[in-house]
Amino acid sequence: MDKKPLIEVSILAVVLLVLGSLTNVVGYQTVHSSNQLMVHDEVDQREVLFQTIVDIANNKEIQRIISNSQTPTGLFKPDVKFQAFTHQTITKNQLKRMYFIGSLLSKVISTSRVQSMIRTHQLSNPGLIQRINAVIEKNATLQGEITQLKNLDCGCGQAATWGFPIICTTLLVLMGVVVFFFLLLVLLLSPPPSAIDELLDLLVLLLGPLPTLYQRFNCPVPGENDFPVVSDISPADSEQNVLLNLTELSFRLTDHEGDLMSYKVTTTPNIGKGSAKLVSNGTYTIPIQGIQPSTQCTWKILLYEGNYIGIPRQKTFTFTTAPIAPVISNPIPKHNAAYVPIVTSQMSFDLLDYQGDLMDWTVETQPDIGSGSANGVSNGRYTIAINNLEYDTTYTWFVNATDGNNWINKKYFFTTTSEGLFVLEPVADTYVSDLQPNQNFGGGWWGRRMELSYDNASYSYFYDSRAMVLFNLSSIPANPTVISAKLNIYYYDYDTINPSGREITCHRILEEWNESNVTYNSMPDSDPVECASTNVPTYFTWVEWNVTSEVDDFINGGFENHGWMIRDYKNPVQYNCNHWYYSLDSNNDYPPRLFVWINTL
Repeated sequence: MDKKPLIEVSILAVVLLVLGSLTNVVGYQTVHSSNQLMVHDEVDQREVLFQTIVDIANNKEIQRIISNSQTPTGLFKPDVKFQAFTHQTITKNQLKRMYFIGSLLSKVISTSRVQSMIRTHQLSNPGLIQRINAVIEKNATLQGEITQLKNLDCGCGQAATWGFPIICTTLLVLMGVVVFFFLLLVLLLSPPPSAIDELLDLLVLLLGPLPTLYQRFNCPVPGENDFPVVSDISPADSEQNVLLNLTELSFRLTDHEGDLMSYKVTTTPNIGKGSAKLVSNGTYTIPIQGIQPSTQCTWKILLYEGNYIGIPRQKTFTFTTAPIAPVISNPIPKHNAAYVPIVTSQMSFDLLDYQGDLMDWTVETQPDIGSGSANGVSNGRYTIAINNLEYDTTYTWFVNATDGNNWINKKYFFTTTSEGLFVLEPVADTYVSDLQPNQNFGGGWWGRRMELSYDNASYSYFYDSRAMVLFNLSSIPANPTVISAKLNIYYYDYDTINPSGREITCHRILEEWNESNVTYNSMPDSDPVECASTNVPTYFTWVEWNVTSEVDDFINGGFENHGWMIRDYKNPVQYNCNHWYYSLDSNNDYPPRLFVWINTL
């Protein structure tokens, strides 16, 4: 009999069980073991959590989404669906059984290994999560359960103790023996995947009362969570620009079992060290001195259970000290900026001294378009007037600053635009999606990107996302001859399947809209016939549409300019083919751009 189906199903079961113990479930952090959960206002948190998971898992719409989802890469054969795991009812007893086994497995498989499995097999992808979240948001029962979970106090910080170490050890060994012979039996019998449920029932029967006794005697699952924990690091790990007057490192030690601990701390470069034996839970400090500017410092904590015996756990942290000289940053125009308009009238930069010293600064330009200076200034942003810029010219500007003892200088470049070329950034850009038809994506985290996906009425799990972008054309002279106009947006990511080659279309928007409140249900009308189309490239890069006719109509034809809507709705349909593009709010060098060439003769 072929063992592969059983092995594949077993792998998925293991991953799901481990995730059940290690991941954040609807805002409720890691569940350690049943005796760690506290009763708050007479509500058993574990029961609420399990009931929520059961209701989510048994939701038919969520099951349909998952059943039509492709298998995580590398976990099964390509294109296999999750049909075997959906359209079935999961009971709370089954979940409790899986939870107990998952708790044991989570102590054998490290957190880092689980996270690696998640990344390798793509068990979590934004599109699938977004569709499931949309279902949850519309379900009042699920929303109520999640709200109740969020309002409960997690007793996760109070770990279990070995109240009866001999009994607990004996029970653990017995359970290990039972599980070993059970797995041996499974390998010898090679049962089909359909028998998994019955096999789990057999395992529970073989274990008998052992798990119940294990919990009754307050026995934790041994593993890395029982080891002392380091927290509240100061300076924070990887912290930048730490002030040079820092005199100590601090950290908090916590042993959830209440045992005494010992530690040793060393630093590189050697700015201090310290150690202590048999300390209790609390915050500890290590004096340091002699830290140097602009230096990365590493400090290591060797942590022991009890005295300096056994194998310690090592925790390593870093921080970087602030420079002693002033810092020049955030130049405008940006360094190496292109297409800078010749009407630009000023340059600016930020000046900062971490020691709070007053500073002097000077700015010079080459070719000479302006200069500036100031003495005795504090931290702030400073501006220099410039004029007489010429087309197609690269300018260099030099910024020098001193606090009286330490100098810093920066050199920046920018290039002006060609004559007749106008390069515009949007005044509004966003996207709308029928997956969340009343959600506005114009601000916050969502506002940093624009999403495209397609709609197919035959499949309810496909959804329609459209990008929208608007440019202000008032800087272009009146009544010009428009030679060419190109709309560009930068393609930077996709979900699961590379949409390379898919046709994406550009449509004229026919009504006013506002990026701060537009939704799918309130989006403006657009021309159903595209004004231009192109194909998604194979690699992440700029995507371009020719919108010459539309820009000419906006400027010379009396048509109102409401921008463009960009869509991906043409066949063939591909599942999980969401793709993303940078918006202006992404704050990088790839915002949407409109290139307009006019005849200046």
